[in-house]
Amino acid sequence: MIKKLCTILLSAALVAPVWAQQSGDKDGVVFAPRKGQWQVSLMLGSGGQFYNENATYLLPRFTNTQGTIGLPNGSSDVSGDLNRYLNINGLNDNSLVNIIGLQAKYFFNDCWDINFSFGMDINVTPKKDYVEGDNSDPDMIIPAQDYINAQMTNNWYVNVGTDRYFKTSNPRIHPYVGVTAGFQMARIETSEPYTGKTYALEGEDESEALPEQVYLAGSKAGQMFGIKGAAVAGIEYNIAKGVIIGFECQPLAYRYDVIQICPKGFDKYNVSHHNIKFVDMPMLKFGFRF
Repeated sequence: MIKKLCTILLSAALVAPVWAQQSGDKDGVVFAPRKGQWQVSLMLGSGGQFYNENATYLLPRFTNTQGTIGLPNGSSDVSGDLNRYLNINGLNDNSLVNIIGLQAKYFFNDCWDINFSFGMDINVTPKKDYVEGDNSDPDMIIPAQDYINAQMTNNWYVNVGTDRYFKTSNPRIHPYVGVTAGFQMARIETSEPYTGKTYALEGEDESEALPEQVYLAGSKAGQMFGIKGAAVAGIEYNIAKGVIIGFECQPLAYRYDVIQICPKGFDKYNVSHHNIKFVDMPMLKFGFRF
C-alpha cells in the first residue's frame, strides 16, 4: 500500500506543472493556500527513528582488565555495517502508528511556504541498587535483589525547508515539491548503581576487595547525529476549508551520520557514514490551515 501511495505521489509531483491553473476555489470557497496563512500538521510515520530503543551497542564495553571500544564486529575480519546501527527507516520499514512530530508552515506567497518540523522521544529508566541476600538460615532464605542500571535514551530532530504548491483542476487537491535540510541526534546514557561486585588487585585476598566502582566509571554513553538534505514531494487534499489530509515523502535524500561511543576518561570513538536514499520517509499528515 505504501509503495502504491508513493508511486501516485511521485506521478502527481511530475505532472503538477501541467495541471497548474489559476483557479483555487469552488463555489466561492477558497481551498488553496494564501499569502500570510499558517499551516500546522501532525506527521505520522517512522522517519524520526534513529536506532532501536535497546541500543546497547553504542555503550563502550570494557573493564579495568580487558575489553575494547567500538562496534561489536569491529575486531573481526568483517567491517562494521553502519546501516545496522543507524537503522534509518526507509520505504519498506514504516509504521504509520508511530507519531514522529509536528510541522509548521508559513506561506509567504500564494504558492510558496517556509516550513519547520520538530520531533522528540525521551525514555528514562530509574536505577535500582543491588540488595544482598541472606542464605545463613536454610529455613528462611532471603534472595538477593539484582541491580538495574539507570538509563536514558533520547532522539530528536529539526528540519527547515521550503515548498512550491501547484493548483489543479480540482481546487481541493494541491501537490507540491520542495527541499529540506535537517539535523537529528540520538543518545543513550547509563549510570550504574551499587552492584555488589568487587575486585581485588593481584596478590590481595577477597577480604581486601573493593567495589568495582572504585576502578570503573559509573556512567557511559553513546550517541549519533546526522545532517540531512533532501528533495520533498507531497500532495494535500482539503477535506474542508482549512482542514487537510496529505501524504509526503522524500524522492531523494542524502545524510551524513556520525556514531560516537563515549567512554568516561577516554577519547571518543568516532565513525562516520554517508547515506543516499531514494523514496525515503513516507508519511501521512493531518493539518489545519488558518
